[in-house]
Amino acid sequence: MSTTSNTPPTGAAFAAAPRSAWRIRLQAIAWFVLVVAFVLGLPILLGWGFGLIAVLALVAAVLAAATAGLLRRFSSAAAQRPFVSVWWRPLLGWTLFLGVLVAAPFYYLMIVTDTRPATVPQVSLTNGSKRVVFQGMQHIGSEHFYQAVIYDVEKALSEGYVSWYEGVQTPTPESQTFFEKLSHELVGGSDLSGTYKSIGEVCGMKFQLDYFGLLEADKAEHPKRHLVADVDALELKTEYERLMREDPAFAKAHANDFKPKAATNDNALVLKVVEWLKNGSASQKMLGGVACRGLFTLNQATGDTAPGRMAPVILDFRNRALAQRIMQSPDDKIFITYGAAHLPGLVAELRRLDPKWSVGSVKWLRTIEAPEHIEGQLRGLGK
Repeated sequence: MSTTSNTPPTGAAFAAAPRSAWRIRLQAIAWFVLVVAFVLGLPILLGWGFGLIAVLALVAAVLAAATAGLLRRFSSAAAQRPFVSVWWRPLLGWTLFLGVLVAAPFYYLMIVTDTRPATVPQVSLTNGSKRVVFQGMQHIGSEHFYQAVIYDVEKALSEGYVSWYEGVQTPTPESQTFFEKLSHELVGGSDLSGTYKSIGEVCGMKFQLDYFGLLEADKAEHPKRHLVADVDALELKTEYERLMREDPAFAKAHANDFKPKAATNDNALVLKVVEWLKNGSASQKMLGGVACRGLFTLNQATGDTAPGRMAPVILDFRNRALAQRIMQSPDDKIFITYGAAHLPGLVAELRRLDPKWSVGSVKWLRTIEAPEHIEGQLRGLGK
């Protein structure tokens, strides 16, 4: 004769059942989110090539083996199962997680470019007798930015302004030699313009000098309306040597200048990445452009665009020279295209020479945008 126990479940059993059900639900949600995120990131992973996916799978396999080992050590249930049956679930999880981890930064940089656009100011300054329009510049940027700047320069010329330009001058072999050394110190290469142009090509952007060539006809016809208002490289050399003699902190920071740099130098690494991307596939170039534009946008948003420890020479000295040239110029209407990082220092120097200088109107121009948007709109128009 059999009997059936009518003993009710204990409180612990009641508590365990809901906990188990919630754990299953949370795990299902986590797996769902992970799979969806991985699928969204798959175009980026495939864009870099199957080699990246193979590397991720290999790393995931190692991490999964370590995870399975820990599970079998600390869980009696896992210890009773074959190693492979414990290993495959962590393998899938690590593969999905690493894929998301690699793809997520590219989506973030893509979003940053559109939602936190990099901008530079166009500022009107006056001291009552002179009027200066300072157009902040960026060495590489979007085509629309340079088109807008050239339009404003031509408009200013038609209104009686003279146009001043940035560009360290190298009229002698000695000044050219020093400028090449300085350029190598700043960007890891002696060809500063060539470096900017190469980076622009990889980033899906343009180099500013490619667009200022549009003013060459007016320069030839009206040379007095156009002036390169920058210093000579030998003046930079003189200022650099003065600081090395008179400023102990500067001298200490620059003790290793103009010496061969290790292969891990940040600028050298950037140039290597640029060269690699130039020879990459179309999808790799596209992804490189996404990352590059996003990083440029973030750098400008954080103000991390100054030349670091070279600022006393590259920024401060040239700001003083430009302010003095403005004050001494016979022209009373000047349109200046100069690096945006120079603006705060220039205004301070002008006010030091003449406290009457004040800021009038301010206009902001976007310097970086994703060209894919424009291309997509054009494709949508049909043939």
